[in-house]
Amino acid sequence: MWIKWLNGRWCVPIARRIDARAWLVWVAGMLVLVMVARNPLYTLLLMLVAWWVMEVWRQNGRFPQLPFVRLGVFMLLLAALLNSLLAHTGETVLFRLPQAWPWVGGNITLEAAIMGAANGLVLFTLLLTFQGFNQAVSPGEIVRLIPGTWRDMGVVLLIAITYIPETTRQLRQIREAQAIRGHQLRGWRDWRPVVLPLLVAGLERAMGLAEAMVARGYGATADAGLSVWMQVGLLVSLTAVFGGWALTLWAATAGWLLIALGVVGLWWLSRKRGRRVLYTRYHAGWWGWPEFFVVITAVLPVLIILLPIWPVDYTTLSYTPPPQFALPAFDPWLGLSLLGMATPAWLPFILRQRQTNDSH
Repeated sequence: MWIKWLNGRWCVPIARRIDARAWLVWVAGMLVLVMVARNPLYTLLLMLVAWWVMEVWRQNGRFPQLPFVRLGVFMLLLAALLNSLLAHTGETVLFRLPQAWPWVGGNITLEAAIMGAANGLVLFTLLLTFQGFNQAVSPGEIVRLIPGTWRDMGVVLLIAITYIPETTRQLRQIREAQAIRGHQLRGWRDWRPVVLPLLVAGLERAMGLAEAMVARGYGATADAGLSVWMQVGLLVSLTAVFGGWALTLWAATAGWLLIALGVVGLWWLSRKRGRRVLYTRYHAGWWGWPEFFVVITAVLPVLIILLPIWPVDYTTLSYTPPPQFALPAFDPWLGLSLLGMATPAWLPFILRQRQTNDSH
């Protein structure tokens, strides 16, 4: 059966998990596309893709379910309100505020509100992208992606990622136990039997984690200093990243390529230094055709967007509302290329079907 009812919603049973490294490439591709293709129509398409991926992979219940519809509407309305109050561009006047009011006084235009809503849509798309990544990849897999050079940061990241879900789960258990005893929460004083056990349980969990880390010898060794060539490489790579970010203001393609070179340099230096750190894994990562397919369909749209050598209309990537409102232009071929980012959403259907055929 391809689709089943689970926890009040229809979902696709996951027959095989995708390697975290492929997910990281997908997230990087989504970030580049969202930041470069600032056309609201393309952003809306990427938002639907991110939402679809999140819904397909949101099955493990590790994170609390957020009201994303209300959250998205709130973000769009807030961004539209702030931009319309602070930017008074455009000719379609909705209403006027007194000119004596600092910063917000003047014409409130439809064009400024639309531009603010477009920026809010970008933020909401980024939120959905990272939420889908968090649902599909476990905290342990995320930490294993961190090079050995940053192992201390990986430990802190793992503790931070698991803290909120563990605290939320413990709070729910304490409230259920207090409800069985007949305790009702009417005012803030009634929260004492809930907060105190939650605080004590958190301290016990922290002490147990600290004792386990000490027992395994964490922090018992000192790191060697960086060599001169390593320091020079880090300086050059960081300069390339920040210089490319500044260059995107004048030459977007060259700037993004320079950023990519800097990121590759940082990754190579971190990997080279991380080889000194030895650690073992019980389960090695599996890299098969689904991972290759996810990576290819994530990299191809980025290449189409960044390299202006394809027969598409690149002028539709940017959008600035004219003095009088007009719908942004849309290139169907660019939109079709962006749909390649939806591969992680429909890939479980194929994996499930292959598993069913193999079992028969």
